[in-house]
Amino acid sequence: MKDQRDDDLTDFLDDLINAKPVCDSTQAVLFTGPDIETDEERWVREATAKAICQTRCPARAACLSYAMALDPEEGVWAGYTAEELRDLRSLLAFLLRRRTNEVA
Repeated sequence: MKDQRDDDLTDFLDDLINAKPVCDSTQAVLFTGPDIETDEERWVREATAKAICQTRCPARAACLSYAMALDPEEGVWAGYTAEELRDLRSLLAFLLRRRTNEVA
């Protein structure tokens, strides 16, 4: 049985696909990385992927929504690494708690 999270992910993925991202399956290794790479190779690859997202992609907002819902372990999503997305999620949670406390 599907849960609400699965339905949300499907909706976010549909939104992402409909937004026509500039990346496609032929570029998967650029955004997810090979099985083995040095730290320097990863840094260069991630910088290249981020540049594509940040300068040319009309689907960046939809990709960010999908990535935040998906909580990926690796890869570059909407111009952010999975680690940066975790940091962003923590920041947003902090800001939401702070905002909630100010309203209360």
